[in-house]
Amino acid sequence: MRKALIFISFCFVAMIGMNLFAENRQHDQIMKDVNATFAALKMDIDANMAATVQQDATKLEALFKEVELFWTPLRSKTAVQAAKSLESVSEDIAVAARANDLKRANPLYGGLGKTCKTCHDRHRVHMPDKTLKIRP
Repeated sequence: MRKALIFISFCFVAMIGMNLFAENRQHDQIMKDVNATFAALKMDIDANMAATVQQDATKLEALFKEVELFWTPLRSKTAVQAAKSLESVSEDIAVAARANDLKRANPLYGGLGKTCKTCHDRHRVHMPDKTLKIRP
């Protein structure tokens, strides 16, 4: 019984330690990846490259999941909801690309941009030194 209690305590402490010291990417690094992938997605849609569009959209979906995980502990309902919406639209683009329906993917891409802009307008502040600060 005592050994089991010690083992459970050890596991609990280890779990807390892993959570505290887990390395998460910085928000600005995620956003740089989103920006690059978002630009590549547009070029691939315009070039009618369905397979690459599907890859880009799937990558964006994963990146927006990271964004959601970033905002969740900050308890910003609007940012979390935007990230979830962006994940969903990215998945829809991937499905359209898989079906080789890039005419459907193009307006969905426009919706991604609008949601990104809305979230940026609400959650970014331009500082005097021309840097950006996140506002939960």
